[in-house]
Amino acid sequence: MKALALVAALSLTFTLAANAQDSKQSLKSNGGTRQGAEAAANIDVGAIQKKIDQYTEAIKNDPKNDKYYGARGQNYSRIGKHEKAIDDLSKAIALNPARQAYFDVRGNCFNRLTRYKQASDDYERAIAIGPPNWSLYQRRASCAIFLHDYKSAVDYGQSALKMSPNNVDTLALLGSCERELGQLESSLVHLTKANELNPNDASVLRLRAETLMSMGKKDLALADRDKAKKLGSISGK
Repeated sequence: MKALALVAALSLTFTLAANAQDSKQSLKSNGGTRQGAEAAANIDVGAIQKKIDQYTEAIKNDPKNDKYYGARGQNYSRIGKHEKAIDDLSKAIALNPARQAYFDVRGNCFNRLTRYKQASDDYERAIAIGPPNWSLYQRRASCAIFLHDYKSAVDYGQSALKMSPNNVDTLALLGSCERELGQLESSLVHLTKANELNPNDASVLRLRAETLMSMGKKDLALADRDKAKKLGSISGK
């Protein structure tokens, strides 16, 4: 279970960071990548606060403009003020419930606050409004893991995989959840593909070791654990 939670946490970290990366962009839905985590670490808080102040003034002059609430909410979320972001995004949704990005970004805020059921609901609304993307499906699947709904995690993970067939994070997520459901052959297929795509990903080796152990293939499992240990994923005992 610890490994499974780690898969979900890492997946959310990468996708949420990517969605927060560009303060110069207007509010929109986008896909997540590992590279987004680096960009998210270089946020100019002062510049974002200045934008928040500008949107606050704009709202005073035009309190029925959903875009102002949405943009201010996004900027609040980027500096960690997620409750304020949720309040603004909820107002934006009340004014314009047909805009996908509001549900997408509010879902991210709920995720940051570990309110996974509400995050899941928002991602589902965003997917329904469309167009869906890999990041939405991946985040929805990751939330399902935290809610212990592994069947839904697999379903959304498969949708994510269709959009990004060689995504190691998605393959690892699928393999982990399939193991929880007893779908060991499928788990092994997905984790093996993830390992082929990135042989140096120690977390994938550790996950595959668990699947192999569940299949009774102890020697192969121990070999994966040894490789993972050498890569620094597992502490020696």
